[in-house]
Amino acid sequence: RRSKLFCLYVLSTSTLKTKNVSLLSLSTTVCACARYLAGVRSFVPEQEMETRIIGGQEAWAHSWPWQVSLQLDSMPACGGAIISPLWVTSAAHCFIRHTKASLWTVLAGKHDLDNPEEPQQQVRLGSTVYNTQSKESDVALLKLEKPLEFNHFVRPIDIWMTPLPLLMKCTITGWGSTRENGPRVNRLQEVNVTILPSDDCNQYYLGRIRPSMFCAGKDEGGVDACQGDSGGPLSCFTGTRYELAGLVSWGVGCGRAKRPGVYTRVQEHAQWMSDTMGESDSGCDQTPGLAGLSLSADGVLSVVNVTESCPFFWPWQVSLQFNGRHYCSGALIHPHWVITAKHCGVRAKEDVAVLGLHDMKFLPVQTILIDKVFNPPQKAGFPPKSDLALLHLSVAARLGSEVSPVCVPEEDNSLDDTWSCITAGWGATKAKDGVDPDRLHHAGLTLVNESTCRHKWGGFITDTHICSHPAGSTSCMGDSGAPLFCQKHGTYFLFGVVTWGSWHCDSEKPAIFTSVSDYQSWINKMIIKF
Repeated sequence: RRSKLFCLYVLSTSTLKTKNVSLLSLSTTVCACARYLAGVRSFVPEQEMETRIIGGQEAWAHSWPWQVSLQLDSMPACGGAIISPLWVTSAAHCFIRHTKASLWTVLAGKHDLDNPEEPQQQVRLGSTVYNTQSKESDVALLKLEKPLEFNHFVRPIDIWMTPLPLLMKCTITGWGSTRENGPRVNRLQEVNVTILPSDDCNQYYLGRIRPSMFCAGKDEGGVDACQGDSGGPLSCFTGTRYELAGLVSWGVGCGRAKRPGVYTRVQEHAQWMSDTMGESDSGCDQTPGLAGLSLSADGVLSVVNVTESCPFFWPWQVSLQFNGRHYCSGALIHPHWVITAKHCGVRAKEDVAVLGLHDMKFLPVQTILIDKVFNPPQKAGFPPKSDLALLHLSVAARLGSEVSPVCVPEEDNSLDDTWSCITAGWGATKAKDGVDPDRLHHAGLTLVNESTCRHKWGGFITDTHICSHPAGSTSCMGDSGAPLFCQKHGTYFLFGVVTWGSWHCDSEKPAIFTSVSDYQSWINKMIIKF
């Protein structure tokens, strides 16, 4: 996805008090138009310590979630950094002798490489790409056979895109040797290093430092990467998160005086990386195609262009559940509030909102009790003018890359042909190409103008409804309460919630959504009141 933005509230990360717990722009961007927080450490120690790598220490378990181990025939060989669900970057020299991608696997989410009980994601490489534009380019892009699922243990990191300040302290991580010619270690190590002036480094290395490289360490030695750390990330803190500034490339010995580590300057390769990833992007990370209906030879109607979403692609999507069973979808609009359809019949103090969920078979990021349910005031009658419910959560959702609110449009924000709209949900669809009902799926929807919709539905349609292609209905997509979110200029807004419609997937009847923007004032009053 390109330049996607979400509403930004206070984004936080978890703090763990025990140590031994078992691009496509180049960034994924997250409505105050702030960047999505890639580069956020999941488990951060209460105090930063600098006391092996060379001269470092064991890292807090899972505290560098973009770090991966590149395994050659199941043996650790190099490090790397996650930059998207399908892409890892590392050093090109790791692959000089063993270029065949099928020999390599990526281990993500690991701390102790010898602990099989730790959470991990193991994915084979699909292909490797090298920057051949420069002979000094020690950088590789590694495309995975299948996308990683982002969670507290596995996250991407964005690329540092401004000049690196001299003498800035950054952190290198890896499972390499803790002394020169020593054995590799099993638990991830970290050490802080200082960005050194290029002129000084060029003197140390007799003019071999190119603009695509930089040096980091200490003039007197003692801190460095070593054998086995190659390709691993040098991560620098921006003040709010970490960004990828370098990749472990080369050096003389490990931790020697006046022989600092030399790193690939990732920023120099940013455009090549963006172009390469864009050319080879997979269907998982693209905006879905427009849904349509197809009639088979035996008269069975099915929906085309319903595809599985990438994990956490729509971080505002909420599963409403009772006794562990999903019955409706909703959308997070605030850390304390979820919107869904009134006809879902959500029960306060009984039902829960499940956030940060992709696959129903796996544990979610957060499960929160719903403590209050509110409906907009309206006159009795059928069909109801509004089919909205506003759900108050018993505790605030923890916001981050997997859980983030969607913007609610202003009342004067109207939809037209310049907007592109999507719906997403779980459940059994009428998809032509089978979609796992336990995994979040999505489809693009074309809008139907009000006059056409009134012609199909008669007096049931009011100015508080939005109509779309019939494929967007609950009977076609499989989920009640599913959101209709639309974007223009990169920003997504929640425009509707799927409501009543045809009892079966009907090519003649447009799907009906309750317009959220018509109730924006009421929503704001409720949020302020509570």
